[in-house]
Amino acid sequence: MSQPEIEKRAGYGLPVVLAVGLHVVILVLTLVSWPESEPDQSSTTIVNATLVSTETTTNQPQQAKASKARDAAEEADERQSAKEEASREAERAAEQQKSAAREKAAELKAEQAKAAEQEKAAQAKAAEQLKAEQKAAAEAADKAKADAARRAEEAKAIALERKKAEAEKQAKADALKKAEAEKAAKAKAEAEKAAKEKAAEEARKKAEAEKAAKAKAEAEKAAKAKAQAEKEKAAKAAAEKAAKEKAAKEKAAEEARKKAAAEAARQKALAEKAAQASAGSLDSLIDSESDAISGAKQAAQAANGFESLLKKYVGQNWNRPSGTVPGMTVTLRVSLLPTGELVSAAVSKSSGNAAFDRSAIQAIQKAAPFTEMQDLPASAKSQFRNFNLYFNPEDLGR
Repeated sequence: MSQPEIEKRAGYGLPVVLAVGLHVVILVLTLVSWPESEPDQSSTTIVNATLVSTETTTNQPQQAKASKARDAAEEADERQSAKEEASREAERAAEQQKSAAREKAAELKAEQAKAAEQEKAAQAKAAEQLKAEQKAAAEAADKAKADAARRAEEAKAIALERKKAEAEKQAKADALKKAEAEKAAKAKAEAEKAAKEKAAEEARKKAEAEKAAKAKAEAEKAAKAKAQAEKEKAAKAAAEKAAKEKAAKEKAAEEARKKAAAEAARQKALAEKAAQASAGSLDSLIDSESDAISGAKQAAQAANGFESLLKKYVGQNWNRPSGTVPGMTVTLRVSLLPTGELVSAAVSKSSGNAAFDRSAIQAIQKAAPFTEMQDLPASAKSQFRNFNLYFNPEDLGR
């Protein structure tokens, strides 16, 4: 019997036993005879009260007997009632016990059926597992058989390969032995040939060394002559440059002198015009001033045209360096002689790219001299003695 069944029986049996015991105790107490002295006293007291009101003293014994009989009958009735009640309680307890037994039996039956089902399922599962194990064992046996056959084939192939490798190894050893013999013979022949070639090479090197020494002496002599010629050429060029610069300076001084004279003449003319104006020649003075204004405009137009032409020449001689990107500009500080020759060109405001700055300077150096400057009016020519050239390749369409 399982533990839950024992607990259920103990749970129903103990209350039933206690209930039956309680009714038995009540029944025993009911049937027990108590001492008669107490009922007599109680009855006597009651009877005395009754006798005082309705009975005479001669009827007291009879009334006491009748009262005792009634009490005994009532007590017997009570005992009978208690006995019947105990019997009913016992029947109810027995019925409860039977009901609990029936429920327990039903539960036991259900548990047995469930255990049978579980046992049946376990047996089926065990059968399936056994079948799977048998199948796996058969497959393992087949696989082992196949593996054994494969290993036998592999061993056979390995043996054949080993035999073939040994044969090849022997053939290679024989070939190597033969090759070494041929190599030794060839090495001997090559050594003899090398000795002959070495002697011929040493003779050739000696002849070449003598020839190289002679060529070196001649080259050194030619280099010295060339250096002397270049030195003389450089000295001549320096002298020519100095003479040219001197002539340019003299020409510039002459231009300055002429400009000063022209300015003095202009000032003198203005003074004369002012005198004429004070004498009443105002109309003539106005005409002269108009001519002067017209000349200034022409000078400005000439200056603008020369600047555009200068930029054009610089752009034609400009080579785009690597790393140039759109938007690069450089401002050059340029100095020209009145003849249009370049005195100097330097960076006034860099583009941030040294190669681009150098390319702009090289372009203006290649484009010089600008002989068109000689045709400019003196007032316009002075603007280009020292000026800033804004160089932007995008303005030139390049």
